[in-house]
Amino acid sequence: MSNPYNEVKGSQYIDDFRSGTLTLPNGQIIEGLQIALNGFENTIEYKMNGSLFAYSADKLAGFSYVNSKGELAEYTSEFVIPTQSKKRFIRVLEKGKYSLYSHDYKIMVDDPGATYGTQAAKVFQTLEDLFVVKDGEIFLFKNKSKDLQKIFGEDAEKIPVFEKSLKLNLKETNDVRLLIRALNQ
Repeated sequence: MSNPYNEVKGSQYIDDFRSGTLTLPNGQIIEGLQIALNGFENTIEYKMNGSLFAYSADKLAGFSYVNSKGELAEYTSEFVIPTQSKKRFIRVLEKGKYSLYSHDYKIMVDDPGATYGTQAAKVFQTLEDLFVVKDGEIFLFKNKSKDLQKIFGEDAEKIPVFEKSLKLNLKETNDVRLLIRALNQ
């Protein structure tokens, strides 16, 4: 299968193809496939017998693989995310009373490195939205007091205390992850 994005710099994939596991909606697990998340089309692609196949988020319950950092990357498609109004593959970061998910995706933009006068080039840019799930309801994580109050209710009062004691920057994914972990204890 030829690459439909030959003229675009970068890769449409969130990570390289890796050995992974697919989970079908009926709970059946398929192991040992070479899989990669296409962040531009939000499909999981897998290689089999020299061909490339893809599943959309509404056809698959989730998937997992060990990423380039050696960590288990686990994705689910159980939620309709507010920014897209449809099911997307989102990465599980923390589970508990408050669960944290990351929607990793790619967009195609004009290449900022292209010199003036050259043909307009395109490049893939990676973006991320964080979501918090509480009592089965999914919220876009924004570091604004009214949004935090809406998501965390009474626990929102603890956030400034954790921010100060743990020296958190809530613009950083790992720091939001630490906050959710602290709130779940």
